[in-house]
Amino acid sequence: YFFSEDKRFLFVFVEPLSQKDSFTDNQEVIGAIRAAITRLREEFPGVRAGVTGAPALANDEMVTAFRDSQLALALAFAATLGLLVVRFRRVGTPLLLLATLTASLAWSVGIVTLTVGHLNIFSVMFLPIVVGVGIDYGTYLFFRYEEELGPGRPAAGALARAAASTGPGILLGAATASGTFYVLVLTEFRGIQEFGFVSGTAILAAFVAMLTLFPALLVLAERRRARPRGAGTMGAGLVLLLERLARRPAAVLGFAGLLTVASLWGLHGVEFDYKLLNLQASGTESVIWEEKLLADAGRSGFVALSTTRTLEEVRRKREAFQALHSVSRVETILKLIPDRQPEKIGLIREFAPLVEGVRFGEPGALDARQLRTALRTLERRMDLAVTEAPGASPEIRAVLMEVRRLLESLDRKPPGPIRTALEPFQAEVYRDFVNKFRKLQRNLDPRPLGPDDAPPELRQKYVGRSGLFLLRIHPGVDIWSREGAERFVRDLRSVEPDATGSAVINYEAIRLMEKGYSQGMLLASLLVGGLSILLLGRLREAMLALAPLGLATLWTVGLVYLLGLKFNLANVWGLPLVFGTAAEYGLNVVVRWMEARAHGGPVLARSTVMAVVLNGLTTIAGFGSLMVADHRGIFSLGLLLTIGAGASLIASLVVLPALINLFGQPTPLPVQERATPGASHAPGDGSLSGRR
Repeated sequence: YFFSEDKRFLFVFVEPLSQKDSFTDNQEVIGAIRAAITRLREEFPGVRAGVTGAPALANDEMVTAFRDSQLALALAFAATLGLLVVRFRRVGTPLLLLATLTASLAWSVGIVTLTVGHLNIFSVMFLPIVVGVGIDYGTYLFFRYEEELGPGRPAAGALARAAASTGPGILLGAATASGTFYVLVLTEFRGIQEFGFVSGTAILAAFVAMLTLFPALLVLAERRRARPRGAGTMGAGLVLLLERLARRPAAVLGFAGLLTVASLWGLHGVEFDYKLLNLQASGTESVIWEEKLLADAGRSGFVALSTTRTLEEVRRKREAFQALHSVSRVETILKLIPDRQPEKIGLIREFAPLVEGVRFGEPGALDARQLRTALRTLERRMDLAVTEAPGASPEIRAVLMEVRRLLESLDRKPPGPIRTALEPFQAEVYRDFVNKFRKLQRNLDPRPLGPDDAPPELRQKYVGRSGLFLLRIHPGVDIWSREGAERFVRDLRSVEPDATGSAVINYEAIRLMEKGYSQGMLLASLLVGGLSILLLGRLREAMLALAPLGLATLWTVGLVYLLGLKFNLANVWGLPLVFGTAAEYGLNVVVRWMEARAHGGPVLARSTVMAVVLNGLTTIAGFGSLMVADHRGIFSLGLLLTIGAGASLIASLVVLPALINLFGQPTPLPVQERATPGASHAPGDGSLSGRR
C-alpha cells in the first residue's frame, strides 16, 4: 500500500500514542524510532532508512535552534566581556555590566514564563540578540559618568549628572529598539508576535536594569576604592579623526552618496529564498530524506487533507483532486475497498456453476516432451502476435525472449535431469494453484465490502472516530518553492476551500510571515520616526537623527547583493533590528549635539563617541555570535545583523557629524562661555565649530 511509484521507497507511517503541544514529546518518539533504525542497521546493511515528515522536520529544527542559541549566548557573553575589559582595562566594571545584564535577562525569562509560557524557533534567539543590544544603555551611562567624575566630586553626584544628561538619549534608544520589536505583535503570524513581545520585553528589562541596578552596583563598587576613577584619554585620537572628517562634509557626503546610489542599484538584484528547507542545518536527517523523496519519488512528507462524510463524496472529491495537474496522487479509504463491486459480483455469480464442482487429482509425472511442445506452441503464438503488431508491448517481447532461452536450455539437457530439476517446482505450482482455486470456490457468493471490513491498522488512517473520511492529497509540484506552493494550494481550494494539512499550513505560514514582515517594516519606520520627533521636539533634529537609519538600511541591502547573499524568511526580520540599532546610535549623537548647542560642550564628546563605538562593537559581537549556528536561517540572520550594525556605526559616526556640520547650525559661542557651572570635560573632548 505504501510504496512509491517506482517501488524504491517503502513508507512506514508512525504516529505517537497522543498528540501533544511540546516539541520535546515528539523528540522522544522520534529519538526512539531513530534508535530502532540504528539497531537494525547491522542486521540489514543494504537497507537505507531515515525519518522525515512534518513532526521530524519541526523537531530537528527546534533542537538545532536551541543548541545554537546556547552556543551563541555563551559566545556573545565572552566576546562582550572581552571588549569591555579591553576598553576599561579592568575587570570590575565589565563584570558589573554583565551582572546587571544577566539580571535583566532573568527578569525577561520570568516575564516570558508568566505570559507566553514558551519559546519558538524565532524567540529562542532573543538572548544573544539582547546581550549585544541591552549592554548599550549601561555603557552610555558609564562613559558619561567617567566624564562627569572630577576632583572631589562624589560618585553619586557624578552618576546623577550622567543620568540627567544621557537619560533622554538612552530612553529614546530603548524606546525605538523595543518599539521595533513590539510592533511585530500587531502582525498576524503568532510566531512573529511572540518573538516581538519576548525581545521587546527583554530590551525594556535591560533598560530598567541599567538605570536602576547598575548605578547602585557602581556606587557600592566606588566606595571600596580609595579614589574614584575619572575619564582617561583613550579615544581622543578617534574623536580627532572624526572631527576632521566632519569638517569636510562635501567629501564625506559624496562618498556616502556613491554608496547609497550603488545600494539602490543593487536593490533590483537582491533575491528572496522562500524555501524553508534551506534554512535548516546542512546534513539534517529529516531534510535529507525530504529532499530525497522530492527528487526521486516525486512526493513529500507534507500533504494536504480534506474530509467528508459519505463514500460517494469521497469518490467525487478523489476524482476532482486527481484531475489537478499539481496533484500526484490521492489516498483514501477507497484504496482498501474494491471498485465496481456490483459488476464484479455479477460476473462471479455467472461463472460460479462452472467453478464450484471442479475437483483436483494428484499431478502426473512431468513429461519433458510435452513441456517442450507446450513451450513451442506458446513461442509461435507470441511470435505471431509480435509480427502482426509491431507496436506490441515490451513485456510481450521480454517474455518471448525468456521462452526461447528456456527452450534452448531444455534442448541441451536429457529428460532425466529436467524432471529432477522441475518436479519440485511443479509441486509448488500445483499446491499454490489448488489453494487459490479452493479459496475462489469458498467465495462464490461474495457480499459487498465496506470501510468496516478494512484492517483496523489501515482503516484508522482514513476513517476518524466521528466517522469522517479522510483524503490525503499528495502534491505533484515542489511545495517548498513559492510558485509550487501557491499553485498547489490554489488548485486544492478550487475543489475544497477548507482543505488543510501540513502543506497548506506551510504555505499559510510563509504568506503570513511575508505579510508580517511588510507590516513590521512599515510600523517600525513609523514608530521610530514618530518617537524621534516626539522626544526630540524638532523635525530637523529628528531628520538628522534618522539619517543613519535610512543609510544603514540601504547599505545593508546593497552589501547583501554584493556578497551574493539572499534574503529569506529568517534573516529578513533583521532589517527592523537594523532600524533600531541605527536609530539608537544616531539619536545619542544628536542628543549630545543638542546639549552642546544649548549648554556648551563638545558636539563629538569623547564619552559619546567611545560609548557609540563600544556599543557598536558589542552589538556586532552579540549579532555575530549567531553566525556560529548550524541552522542556516539563524546564521544568515546573524550575518545580516552584523552587516547592518557595522553600517549603522559608520553612518552615525562618520556621515551624521558631517550632516550636523552642514545643516545643524550650532551656536558660535566658545565652549568656555557656554559651559554650565561646575561642568568639567576631560582632555581629548573636541567640539565641532560648524558654520557660523
